Amino acid sequence: MTSNDTIRLLILNNQRSEAERLISMLHASGHPCRAQHVDSEEALVKLLQEQSWDLLIGNMNSTAPTPAVAIKQIRRLNKDVPVILQYEADEDESPFAVVEGLRLGAVDVIDLDDDQHLLLVIDRELQNREQRQARRNTDRRFREAERRSQQLLDSSRDAIAFIQDGLYLYANDSFAELFGYEDRDEIEAMPIMDMVADGDQSRLKNFLKDFMFKGDDAESSSVAFTGLKHDGSETPINLEVSLVTYDEEPCIQFLARAATTTVVHSNNEELEAQLKQIKWQDVVTGVYNRQYLLNHLDQTIDNADEKQHSCLFFIELDQFSERVKNTFGVTGADLALADIASLLRGKANTNDTIARLGDSTFAMVVHNLKADAAVNRAQQLCKDVEGHIIDIDHKTLQITCSIGISLINETTTNTNTVIEQARQAMEKVRSNNGNGAMLFEPDAPKGDIKIDINAVLQQALANDRFRLLFQPIISLRGSDEEYYEVYLRMIDEHGAEISPNIFFEAASNISACTKIDRWVILESIKMLSQHRAKGNKTKLIVNISRQSLCDETLLPWLGVAFKAAKLAPDAIVFQAQEIDVTNHLNAAKHFAEGINKLNTQFSISNFGCSLNPFNTLTHVPARMIKVDGSFTSDIQNNNESPETLIQLIEKLNEESKITLVPFVENASVLSTLWQAGAHYIQGHYLQEPSAGMNYDFNMES
Repeated sequence: MTSNDTIRLLILNNQRSEAERLISMLHASGHPCRAQHVDSEEALVKLLQEQSWDLLIGNMNSTAPTPAVAIKQIRRLNKDVPVILQYEADEDESPFAVVEGLRLGAVDVIDLDDDQHLLLVIDRELQNREQRQARRNTDRRFREAERRSQQLLDSSRDAIAFIQDGLYLYANDSFAELFGYEDRDEIEAMPIMDMVADGDQSRLKNFLKDFMFKGDDAESSSVAFTGLKHDGSETPINLEVSLVTYDEEPCIQFLARAATTTVVHSNNEELEAQLKQIKWQDVVTGVYNRQYLLNHLDQTIDNADEKQHSCLFFIELDQFSERVKNTFGVTGADLALADIASLLRGKANTNDTIARLGDSTFAMVVHNLKADAAVNRAQQLCKDVEGHIIDIDHKTLQITCSIGISLINETTTNTNTVIEQARQAMEKVRSNNGNGAMLFEPDAPKGDIKIDINAVLQQALANDRFRLLFQPIISLRGSDEEYYEVYLRMIDEHGAEISPNIFFEAASNISACTKIDRWVILESIKMLSQHRAKGNKTKLIVNISRQSLCDETLLPWLGVAFKAAKLAPDAIVFQAQEIDVTNHLNAAKHFAEGINKLNTQFSISNFGCSLNPFNTLTHVPARMIKVDGSFTSDIQNNNESPETLIQLIEKLNEESKITLVPFVENASVLSTLWQAGAHYIQGHYLQEPSAGMNYDFNMES
């Protein structure tokens, strides 16, 4: 996440005014955010499950919910949302507040008035979160590579085995077949000398001892000996020997190349399907077996993201040995398991996967089910099992089950972890007499190059080192009006462009924002006049800073500027950020009303990030609304539902506003925006900002 990316922020604070101050401070410091004020535990759970969030900033004194409850819910839902807590400084209580906040699980606890400390911690935690996500993605790719390598080993026609400390650590089916074994599991952990004729054992021991002694300097070699097959007969063995790493352990690899002449079996698809079914099916119950479940979980984890999420139900039959086996016997117990498996299949949805995980344990993988809904469904499944009557040879029995649930989402990386978490939750249910369901909840925890931007800005002001860029804005409703948004760049002494996100804070510190804004306005008017003189009906959207919005001398100055340039005032639309408008409602209202009298329009950008964005529109007569780009980015990059953006656009249309949607990076989002009723779109998919107004609007007609 770069410093200019919109932060998706949850705010936990009893005072809404303090939440608004926090948002304003973040925007002013170059940390744009899309914030949501949390006012209840239910709202927090809903927000965590429906959207992705980067941070939660809360006050230690928050009561609805408390920080402890918020942190507990974040852990319960397995979300990677760092929590930063703030406290009101008190000489006596401050140390205790910090310790208590850290004990709860906050990543840091900061003085409420120390904004600079807060900004540093925010930057740190966003970088940490990004690194954690990168690590999770890397872990998934590594596991996938390991699985594919293992599959290649298992299915290889070459006979392959790995040896460590004189024992077979692994052998594939071809190696087992080489020695006459039907199952490779019979070989694993067997001493290699048990499969070597007596006359060759000493020679092979010395060979392997010398080979291991060479260590990393050992080169691949070969060895021949007389092997002992499973039935005791002898067979000549020729192996290639090399040092490798298997399962993160150094070991020796035995390799026997497959014969060049092999028997070709007929490609019987029906037979292959039957073999595959037998391979993955549990013989007793007819559901999938443990290995199929592990493979399916691996795939599910690999596909999990902020929208593709699943749950694992770990279903343990209560007191199975004591009750079922004692009632029906061993054979009858297998029939009882098959009966329960049939019940589970009947209660499963089409996309659910049911497998037998252990003697009396089933597992169910359920997709696209939120945490609370998963608990409800598991509890209903407990009732279904409890109400079911097992009838075998005219003997009947009713049993119960305990279900543990673990979530699989974007933070999940390991299959064993998922199963273990669900098992732990199940054990907690069983320790409370069973017959219930529980969601796993973790236990509570016991150098960039810097530049002197002020100096660079002063030089740019003195030497007029600024330039304008123009990005086209395209109508989705067939309008013939041509719009460009004007972007400002500062040029340093080496000719490199510097974005306003970097230099505008410095400009504010030296009261240069209004001077820069007026330069942009004059240059925009000048360039637009020249462009319209060629017969174009182009209009420009010009951004103004907070300082200009509050500058009472700007309106009369604009009137003079338009007359001097002989440019129709309606050719320029002035645009201010939502955060600036919200924080300076009276000034924004005065400015918007003033430019309306000049026959031009007012636009609000980054709309939808404040706690109550539509309240602003009741005070400020803005005709055009540019929604915040994070809405579009979340749809295109994070696969989030477009519902939030659609509702925002629809409500703006109800307010008779002209809507502009930025950050359109591909065509996939266009149909959604058109159906939602968006008027204009903007983004790199159409054209990046360029030095001239040269877009061919006729292509869109």
